[in-house]
Amino acid sequence: MKLFNGVLLVLIFIAYVSGSYAAEVTAGPKEGSKMEDFSGTTMNGGSFQLSKLVEKGSVVIVMLRGFPGYQCPVCSTQVAGYIAKAQQFEEQRNTPVIFIYPGKVNNLEKRAKEFTAPLEAEVDLPSNFIFVLDQDYKITNHLGLRWNEPEETAYPAAFVIDHDGYVQYAKVSDNHRGRATADEILEFLDIIH
Repeated sequence: MKLFNGVLLVLIFIAYVSGSYAAEVTAGPKEGSKMEDFSGTTMNGGSFQLSKLVEKGSVVIVMLRGFPGYQCPVCSTQVAGYIAKAQQFEEQRNTPVIFIYPGKVNNLEKRAKEFTAPLEAEVDLPSNFIFVLDQDYKITNHLGLRWNEPEETAYPAAFVIDHDGYVQYAKVSDNHRGRATADEILEFLDIIH
């Protein structure tokens, strides 16, 4: 009986700590809020302005981890999942998907190209998929998604922004997993379109 009570207390403590930790992560824009405009440079050297895309319809934003000392395998898997569903995103009113790759200015473009090289070796990146370089975490900080811990960069997150600039869908992960999949986003787009 003492062992059972001890185990029960440990389980309650773990549930409390886990719940407390999850509740502390309130990063990023919230559903129903207006997404603040931001701009940046694309991986191919072009310019990017969120408000210009939003004028045309819904936009999906996916915050990646960038290069926290290695190319994140979970980010690679997530992006590959979106690329596998590229045709469906195009069919959804040609919805653009913006991948934000954060990091320090030093070697950021090189690291981003290293990240996309294995994907591009498999398939041409869809024209409505845009990789934005987030130099010195300007966009990450602007969106309140900076995960400022050792070996971290940004909270993995995904958002659907409507044509009026409001966040209709928001998912921010407090760990490396638990991210919005392409299927989740497509299902949501089906509902709002």
